[in-house]
Amino acid sequence: MTATWSLACPRCGEARLGEIDLSGRGRIVAYTVQNVPGDEFLNEAPYAYVIVELEEGGRITGWMPTVRREEDLAIGDRVRFSTSYKPGVQFVKDVPGVE
Repeated sequence: MTATWSLACPRCGEARLGEIDLSGRGRIVAYTVQNVPGDEFLNEAPYAYVIVELEEGGRITGWMPTVRREEDLAIGDRVRFSTSYKPGVQFVKDVPGVE
């Protein structure tokens, strides 16, 4: 997983762009369970839509098709990037020792 950062550093204003390699792992900082999906996800509901704070810094949004109920997630849960069969970034729960 790679990411291109914003157009300028929010701290110093540096405008040179760069890429960094990301582990694809992080923690959930916010989430909701979608019961009424958009057109691209019509056959997927319900699913979780999450905001993830990455280990390397920065936040990214994504979806979790295996999560069907709000009580199956919590703020702070560890997640990792997973290959998605739909548009967007897909996450799954990050279980230690399981890839």
